[in-house]
Amino acid sequence: MQITCELHGTVRDAYGDKAATVALDSGATIGDLLDALDNGDERVAPLVRNGDSEIRPHIAVHVNGERVATSGGAGTALDDGDKVTILPSVSGGKRTLPFEMETVRLGNAAFEGLNNCYVLGLEDDAELTLIDTGFPTDETRSELERGLADIGIEFADIDRILLTHWHGDHAGLAADIQAASGCSVHVHVDDAPLVDGSEATQDMDDPAFRDTLTAWGMPPQKQTELAEFLDASAAAYARPTVETFTDGDRFDIGSVELEAVHLPGHTVGLCGFAFDGRDGRELFSGDALLPYYTPNVGGADVRVTEPLAAYLDTLVRIIDGEYERAWPGHRGAVVDPTGRAADIIDHHRERTDRVVDVLADGPATPWEVSAELFGTLHAIHILHGPGEAFAHLNHLEDAGLAARDGRNYELTTTEPATEALFPTIADRLRPGYEPVH
Repeated sequence: MQITCELHGTVRDAYGDKAATVALDSGATIGDLLDALDNGDERVAPLVRNGDSEIRPHIAVHVNGERVATSGGAGTALDDGDKVTILPSVSGGKRTLPFEMETVRLGNAAFEGLNNCYVLGLEDDAELTLIDTGFPTDETRSELERGLADIGIEFADIDRILLTHWHGDHAGLAADIQAASGCSVHVHVDDAPLVDGSEATQDMDDPAFRDTLTAWGMPPQKQTELAEFLDASAAAYARPTVETFTDGDRFDIGSVELEAVHLPGHTVGLCGFAFDGRDGRELFSGDALLPYYTPNVGGADVRVTEPLAAYLDTLVRIIDGEYERAWPGHRGAVVDPTGRAADIIDHHRERTDRVVDVLADGPATPWEVSAELFGTLHAIHILHGPGEAFAHLNHLEDAGLAARDGRNYELTTTEPATEALFPTIADRLRPGYEPVH
């Protein structure tokens, strides 16, 4: 039998399309449909149902317009020709916000999926503001120009840009927009030197950066491959003039005030912007909290000292913020920021255990550990893979559970107790939460 699907929000983003037609055997259920959509990849099903095969409370599943029950809903039988709609109960959208906002989705094949450029200050007499801008490529620039034109805006109209962090897929077009409009560009003080170009890091001409890669055990041929990728990425990156801010600074957007929230880990100066929504505080989270992927730590910004510890502190800060919703730098809105942050903590706990398993076979470099975790690496992942491995090895070393000898790390005990290395957050989870990996 044939079932048609309409997917929304984070479910759509996880699947990669807003519609699907699925062939199922007679008598199939919602659960069978989810498995068929995933085709073995576990993208959609973990977002929609929990470990007891119940529909998650914040997900609405409709069959021919009728919502199925949360309890037992995954067992709902389907008939040939049924239309199934799956959407987060709060999937994002300007109608649910107390101010006007538009989102321009920008292509990104290299990182965590489509970039979001948020457009605020659309009310009369408000400062027209962008949160992030996208990659500095002709293709992305054209996408942004078309997206803004659809809402009657061009680059010359922009008054202000707020950047969540220094990475090119977020800050890359800030200089072009500033050149067209004279707008101000704002970024956290710790990331400002990398946006305005006054400092260079992740730069193969920087001996300290080369030393870091060598210390991770990265082979020379992979350093050369990474250099070619980074040089190609940097070639088109113009630099804006920036104004800096720090944690707690506020920005008046007319009908809403944004508060800078420092969320380091992915980069030293990554910041979110919190505001009062209709039902509580909400957060533009940049890459600190993403709905599907887990942000890289260790390789995304080698300036971060104790990168995993810094990021775990950030996730706890997000949990403590009790945000009703988060608007990430990539993909759709996060409807359960507390649960998602706890999920990522759990993910890193499991990854640390995998690193311990690698070291149980003998000493290893971050590069060798990354090969066990991620396999063969190319492009930016040549940097991100061993960086992530280093972040976990560093976390073990700081706790005295591993020791470094030259480039190698080795366990200091045969049974390392890793649970104590991670925040206890079970009492902060929302009802019905189950980890999604």
